[in-house]
Amino acid sequence: MPRKARIDAPGALHHIICRGIERRRIFYDNADRDDFLKRLSVRARSVLAYWAVRELGISGTKIGKKLSLSQSAVNRAVQRGEQLVLEYRLSLYDTRNA
Repeated sequence: MPRKARIDAPGALHHIICRGIERRRIFYDNADRDDFLKRLSVRARSVLAYWAVRELGISGTKIGKKLSLSQSAVNRAVQRGEQLVLEYRLSLYDTRNA
């Protein structure tokens, strides 16, 4: 019996499975997987830096120390994070009940 369709709502969390359709491999090799994880971590760090600096008012210097980034890298991460937040309509706060 086929699975029911997943509910796809804005802000919903989804479990990522580790194989593709018909049990095919998702990544070609370890280098491909590592590249994906690196790009994912850069995006997550950018959004975190944006929220910390712009939404929570934490200084860029403090964020740089916590994330082991230089001040210029923090500035780039905040800019990149702002673009990601706008593009994907991310919110630091739960807006479902607002």
